[in-house]
Amino acid sequence: MSLKQLVGQLEQLNLSHIEMIEIAETKKEAVIKNDIDTFIATMNRESKLLKRIQGEDDLRAELAYAFMQERGIKSRLKLTIAEISRLVFDPDEKRELLDVHARLSETLHRLKAINETNKQLIEQALSFIDLSMELMAHRPDQEVTYQHPGAKSYGYGQSGMFNRRG
Repeated sequence: MSLKQLVGQLEQLNLSHIEMIEIAETKKEAVIKNDIDTFIATMNRESKLLKRIQGEDDLRAELAYAFMQERGIKSRLKLTIAEISRLVFDPDEKRELLDVHARLSETLHRLKAINETNKQLIEQALSFIDLSMELMAHRPDQEVTYQHPGAKSYGYGQSGMFNRRG
């Protein structure tokens, strides 16, 4: 009984992560189009979904523990699905468990790739904003007239308002 519940919970986690991929794609488009309102709304949706996924994952862990207890394992080991599959002796149930595990793993890899792309896009957007601010706030490093190199400088010390290294 617990194995079917565990497989069902893994299916639910897969569906939730597919929904997260859709949100990540929307976020990517918002960054590309510089649509701040859509980006913020997408971030809010993502935050709510992350909380739901955390609850689903907690339930998955409890179902895995219940399954292990059915098999006579009393400790609270955090076994992977591949390790749990070694405790399944029915070939059909084992195949079903490993299939859902493979689908979830593939979904997570796709999500990770999209998130990495989004991270790079956001970093590029922030770099562009920083450069734009630097160009708008640019102050000359030196006075227009000649100054002896040893003389005290009265000009501005920095070329911009923001410290990019900080």
